[in-house]
Amino acid sequence: MSLLRLVGYFAVIGFAIGGESSACEPALPTRIDLSSQFDQWEIPCRSQGNRPTCSVCTIVGALEFTRAKHGQTTGHLSIEYANWAKNQAAAASTDGGFFHSIWRGIRRHGLCDENLYPYKEKFDATAEPNEATRKNAAKFHNIPINIRWIKRWNPNTGLENAQFLEIKKALQTGYPVCVGLRWPHKAVRENGILLSIPQNGVYDGHSILFIGYQDDDQAEGGGYFSFRNTNSPGANEKMSYRYVLDYANDALFFPLLSDNVLRDVPFTYDLEGYLVFTAQAGIQM
Repeated sequence: MSLLRLVGYFAVIGFAIGGESSACEPALPTRIDLSSQFDQWEIPCRSQGNRPTCSVCTIVGALEFTRAKHGQTTGHLSIEYANWAKNQAAAASTDGGFFHSIWRGIRRHGLCDENLYPYKEKFDATAEPNEATRKNAAKFHNIPINIRWIKRWNPNTGLENAQFLEIKKALQTGYPVCVGLRWPHKAVRENGILLSIPQNGVYDGHSILFIGYQDDDQAEGGGYFSFRNTNSPGANEKMSYRYVLDYANDALFFPLLSDNVLRDVPFTYDLEGYLVFTAQAGIQM
């Protein structure tokens, strides 16, 4: 193992010293893979096409998964409507956006079925859903889904060890994690795993959905995450732990309110009165 990999590996496994875990906390599994549940519930990785909607696609994919955990496994949710709702909430007319803006739009305007407001090849800022579509979208509020932030957007820092562990815990609990990252201009891979590179080789950025992880002391940083990439929605891809620690801008997941994952978790309220669960107290929506 190279020195870089060895240093990264011990940085990741050293949570008992520097992170939130303790000797009383059970060790996390060495491998988690949610891909079979995506397949079982027929939730595809949909393509963003030539539009900058990776964050919208990622959010909707995660929400479809949580909705399926609640028992609603038929049909798909509308990426196009989520994009419209985001613009309505922000008084904007842009294509794509940040996780927090997309979620704010969905909380205000709901989320309709894909067949009522299908995804378009090109963005149309003048398009408006009709009244029937908006009524269908309002039904989304009946699902007890809420948001848990692991890291709020900051493109100047990577992850703290505790935040890294929160991602693995979310996956272990059975939830995919939305992650926005600085992205490589030119990807470098080893054994199919995307490797970390110097800062001058990345830009801000791209959003993907983590669906599993694998501890592996032969991989950079001690393992890798598996993810869905709406910019190339074929086979699932892999990203080293080191890359995520270096370049994750923000991360979140969508638990059901009834789930034990929210027990003893700090929370705040956003401006509209919705609970916002956070990895650290005091982070506002």
